[in-house]
Amino acid sequence: MPGMSGQTQYADVNGIRIAYERGGSGSPLLLIHGYPETRRMWRTVADALTSRFDVVSMDLRGYGDSDRPADELSYDKRTMAEDAHSLAKHLGWDKFLVAGHDRGGRTARRLAADHPESVVGATLLDILPLEWVFSQGVDGYARRYWHWYFHLQRGLAERLINSDPSAYVNHLFARRGDVLDPENVAHYMEVFARPGTVESTLADYRTAFDVDRPRWTEEVAVGHKITVPLQILWGEYGNLNDEPTLDIWREVAEDVRGEVIPGSGHYIPEEQPETAIRLINAFADELKLP
Repeated sequence: MPGMSGQTQYADVNGIRIAYERGGSGSPLLLIHGYPETRRMWRTVADALTSRFDVVSMDLRGYGDSDRPADELSYDKRTMAEDAHSLAKHLGWDKFLVAGHDRGGRTARRLAADHPESVVGATLLDILPLEWVFSQGVDGYARRYWHWYFHLQRGLAERLINSDPSAYVNHLFARRGDVLDPENVAHYMEVFARPGTVESTLADYRTAFDVDRPRWTEEVAVGHKITVPLQILWGEYGNLNDEPTLDIWREVAEDVRGEVIPGSGHYIPEEQPETAIRLINAFADELKLP
């Protein structure tokens, strides 16, 4: 039946409970959201793609309606990718396409690296390799990502964000919040203010620096490249547009294509959903998916 049901479903996978929505039929497609959002960010894109795909949009651990484990180290991207892979197995999928935005893109990258036998292709939206970003120094690209470093300040970040979590979300949306659906923004604020969300989402960033960064750096240093085909999409008004985005990704992956999305900032599935729908379908065509 076309269209997402809008009904939250749950799966006990990889030791936690993951929330998701499902709709459509056809080739399996997993959608993973970014920070500080939930699976709701994919709503318009997901509804359209159900005409071709068996679509599942999931909430990452620590976000939305999924569990929020207390163990900070459980938020490394390998573990979060295992959540996604375990969910796919729970759904009966042997092979699937994945699209991830922001933090979801980082999870999708690790999923492609760790499970090339299952992932037929990965669309990564508005991200560059995190180890590259962290290596740019004070005069480079990393300066734009002040919140990555703020989130590393233990105790201080929790105290300041928890003092007014809705205001913090609003600040993060300041550059493009005026083009997002106000109902979606209200939902993100409500979910972000739920107990434990600030702590769990900070853990996502802290493990990115402490665990994911050195892990990727080591893999790249020994010449390991992702073999799964990647589609890289980034917004005209986002942070990637003045960087050699595809060249950077080709340093860490063997099969890369992609393009800038005119008229979009960071939140591509919400700012330019029709373009996202068209390009995900085009990628599936290239991969010869039904």
